[in-house]
Amino acid sequence: MDYIIHYDVAAFMITLAIAIHFFYKKNIDTYQNRLFSILIWLELVSSALDLVTIYTIGHPDVVSRGWHYLLNGVYLLSFNATSAVYFTYIINVVKKKRKIKPFEKMLIMVPFTVDVLLTLTTPVTGLVFTITEANEYVHGSLFLILYVNAMLYVAMSQVYSVVYRAVFTMGQSVAVYTYTITSFIVVVIQMMFPFLMIAQFAVSMAVMLIYLSLENPLDYAERELGTYNQTAFEKILTTNIENEKHFSVFAMELDGMQYLSETLGTESANRILKQFAEFMTAAAGKKKVFYLSGNRFAVVSESRKETWEELTGKIRDRCKQPFYTESVALTITALLCVVDYPEDAVRLADIEALIGLCLADAKQRSDEEVIYADISLLEKHRRESQIIQIMKRALQENQFSVFYQPIFSVAKQRFTSAEALIRLQNDELGFISPEEFIPLAEKNGLILEIGEFVFREVCRFIVEEKLLSRGIEYIEVNLSVVQCMQESLYQDLLSVMDEYHLPYPCINLEITETAAVMSHETLMRNMSKLIEHGVNFSLDDYGTGFSNTTFVIKYPFRIVKIDKSMVWSAMEDEKAMYALKYTMAMVKAMGMELVAEGVENEEQIRLLTELGCDFFQGYYYSKPVNGKLFLEKIGA
Repeated sequence: MDYIIHYDVAAFMITLAIAIHFFYKKNIDTYQNRLFSILIWLELVSSALDLVTIYTIGHPDVVSRGWHYLLNGVYLLSFNATSAVYFTYIINVVKKKRKIKPFEKMLIMVPFTVDVLLTLTTPVTGLVFTITEANEYVHGSLFLILYVNAMLYVAMSQVYSVVYRAVFTMGQSVAVYTYTITSFIVVVIQMMFPFLMIAQFAVSMAVMLIYLSLENPLDYAERELGTYNQTAFEKILTTNIENEKHFSVFAMELDGMQYLSETLGTESANRILKQFAEFMTAAAGKKKVFYLSGNRFAVVSESRKETWEELTGKIRDRCKQPFYTESVALTITALLCVVDYPEDAVRLADIEALIGLCLADAKQRSDEEVIYADISLLEKHRRESQIIQIMKRALQENQFSVFYQPIFSVAKQRFTSAEALIRLQNDELGFISPEEFIPLAEKNGLILEIGEFVFREVCRFIVEEKLLSRGIEYIEVNLSVVQCMQESLYQDLLSVMDEYHLPYPCINLEITETAAVMSHETLMRNMSKLIEHGVNFSLDDYGTGFSNTTFVIKYPFRIVKIDKSMVWSAMEDEKAMYALKYTMAMVKAMGMELVAEGVENEEQIRLLTELGCDFFQGYYYSKPVNGKLFLEKIGA
């Protein structure tokens, strides 16, 4: 029979080109990747042996009868193994894990085992093929079983790709479906025209489609920097986690790159990134370097005794030397951290979260210490994420509540005002302190909604409970840093008060020194507008941190609230007492009123009264209480 081998030659050349490109480019070591490597080698071997056996069949005297059996047997086994490996590959793709269930192992092994038994026994049985005494090649009675089993693998692969179609992209689905349809067509053609060697060509095309859609090394390469990308990073970590394989991640972030990008331009920043990526690739040696995002890189090691000391030293030494962009020499700082699996985290999302948390921690430190992940960081992150979700739900379902802490007037000897304080109670976490959830709300943009809720609730409470007629002259409402930065703050607040027909002077807004620093010009404009309408302001927490008299002088506050820490310290320390006396005298001399916070006993009340304090706020009089109890406290 005169075989037409052009398709076989094309199949071998196509597969060889794929192999060269695949093994030359950046690849990641996963079980799926290794299966595809086996697929390439099997196709190379089977397409090469197909050409060899065609030649030996056409020239029977070239090799002995035994060699005929060996070459043809190995060819048939490698050809059918290709289908078995392809099916295993598809299972691995859709299941996303290495471990295969027992019934799936049976689906993989049974057809191929039949192929192996038939092929290995064929020199005796002649069921697959026979080599005659004249060295002629003749198909056996069960030869078609090999084609049937190959098509069975293809069919099962198609079933899995349909059942788990959500796993595939459109291009990947097209590749799998195309291979299935083509395979069936090729089998029919091959059976009708035995001399037309087209089967290997179909397999090589399938390998090419898989390569382009599922296994292209370019999918894992950060081409601009010459490193691996985040997709490769996540795939390697996922594979190791699924196989419970220990690994360590050494992550780094180039600090100050955003400023560099803003001052010198994105192109200059990218040059620095490329220089650092080239350095890291050389410094990491055989370990893979990954570019994650922004200014972050990572290196992964599967050694249980990895200390990272050598790589850390190389990075420190390199960062002491300048990086160059055009004619500018720049020195950058690398923030470093280490996360180990499974000691620190057992999920990909947690590992990535820990990297971010550790690098953020490193940024806050003045030293150049490598930050090692700690489970407490992850627990803190989880709690913060949980609280954020609780706050969102609380805003949607009106689960926040406003408490009121009465403020006692020395002159009138009764409660004349109160501070509104937000509270959050959750079924799962219980009471969540404002000191914990307010900073999170500021970071995540929820503070504006929370601030609006508190202000509206206070306005409603004043009106509905007729507080002005019960002796309450005003309610103090805290403004967050973010609220103070809003250009439209005064309009928003006045609008709500107008909605409730509320007299403007019955609201007193509390501002911290931090808020004043962060939003100086905007805050001054808002304060001026609101004061024009009769709204008053208090400087809160005076005496904490870096309290500065400049703020007392510059801003139009009516009230200064002395923080409890300053009050308590004065009761125990003579120097602190002098500081408290002079502070109160200064404030009074400026014509402002004083509120002492944290008042808890009669001795404090006596001393503060002698110093001229106007109002007291503290547990001696009342802790923060809900609206009902507040009304009882003021005697309503």
